[in-house]
Parts: sequence; C-alpha cells; structure tokens
Amino acid sequence: MRDFNNDGEVNVQGDFNINDNPQTENKLYIHCSNEELLADRPFRAGNYKIEQKNKIQRLKPFYALTVLLAFAAAIWAMYNGKTDLITILMGGVSAFLGFQSFKATVEPNPFQIEEQNAVNEISKILKQRRVE
Repeated sequence: MRDFNNDGEVNVQGDFNINDNPQTENKLYIHCSNEELLADRPFRAGNYKIEQKNKIQRLKPFYALTVLLAFAAAIWAMYNGKTDLITILMGGVSAFLGFQSFKATVEPNPFQIEEQNAVNEISKILKQRRVE
C-alpha cells in the first residue's frame, strides 16, 4: 500500500500486478476430474497435428528448392556430358537441403514436445484412475 498516496495518485517504482477475479484458473492435471482430462486430451492432440501441418507449410519452399536444385544438377550434367564442380555442388546442396528439411519435418519442435508430454500425462493419470 506504500504506492498509493492520500490524494489518489499511484506511484509505482517496480512491478505492480492486480489480479481480481481471474477468468482462467490453472490446475494441475492431477487435480482435474476425469471428464476434464478426457476433454483436454483431444484438444492437445489436435494442437500437435495443427503444428505439424504449419511446419510442413513453412518448409514447402525448401522442398521445392531441393527438387529444383536436383533437377538443375541433373540437367547440367546431361548438358555437359560429364561431372564437374558445379554439378557436384548443386547435387550436394540439394542433398543437404533435402536432409535438413526432412529432419525438420520429422523431429518435433518444443511446442510439439510439450503437447505430446501433456497427452502422455493425461493418459497416465487416466490409467492410474482405471478410467482406461
């Protein structure tokens, strides 16, 4: 209360947070009812799938560039009739981009890991409660 003056002025010199009747209440999964857990699990699994689709959308230009470089290297080699440094570099860059794009598609990002852990925790709690 030291930040409030008698004349109604507020002098805040640091962090000042007021939470009055918060709209959302955070609960641990262990404190949730079976119905809440059963309702939250499809939502979390859906988040995982949505993030995977978004990740594929973001990586589509890299897929196209990989295919374009591979075709360019093949056409260049066919045109010259021999393998030279340019063909090797274009093929190497194409293989590298393809591998990195595939790796980024397959490996889950931190958000997906968090959502998958939540789904696993919900399933574990439901099994412990003998709901499933």
